[in-house]
Amino acid sequence: EPPTEPPTEPPTNPPTEPPTEPPTEPPTELTTPPTGVTDNCFVDVVVDCTPRGQATDCGSIIVTRTRCESRPLAMVFKYNGGKCDQSDNIQPPDLFQCFDFGDGPPTQLGETSFVQVTDIKGGSIVYHANTVQVGDEYTVADAPFEVDANMNVTIWSSPVTIPENMLQTLVFHSSCSQNLFL
Repeated sequence: EPPTEPPTEPPTNPPTEPPTEPPTEPPTELTTPPTGVTDNCFVDVVVDCTPRGQATDCGSIIVTRTRCESRPLAMVFKYNGGKCDQSDNIQPPDLFQCFDFGDGPPTQLGETSFVQVTDIKGGSIVYHANTVQVGDEYTVADAPFEVDANMNVTIWSSPVTIPENMLQTLVFHSSCSQNLFL
């Protein structure tokens, strides 16, 4: 075996000195209010909330969001009615689209709509087709199969599914490759 190289020489420059300046003083407490036009900020916020279900006030509403890990076999929806602009979801516009017709679905507790949920490949898979009351839950499933990657939900004023009775239609991505916080 060839001999190993001798160790290298230690560095010739000594370490540099630490900074000699002491730290700056902490900020002082503000004793007088700021002045000037740029210091003013006015915000007018209006919140309109109608608690439903077991909630007694808007502060007691608990929004549960469960992370989707794999394509679901079934989904449970709570039907609240209302126009598309009330939708609360995090899916991008190419994965969630909603369209209202007329005044949109009703929002009064107990009012009914016919809710039909299908795949978007042609509607050959019907996951749900029944009358649902505002405030009730309904299940979307095609046991024993997983739900399709994209779903179409159409809400009608009655079980007679003609164009004049359509209140709303929406398409969303349901495969869990994107989270489903709808």
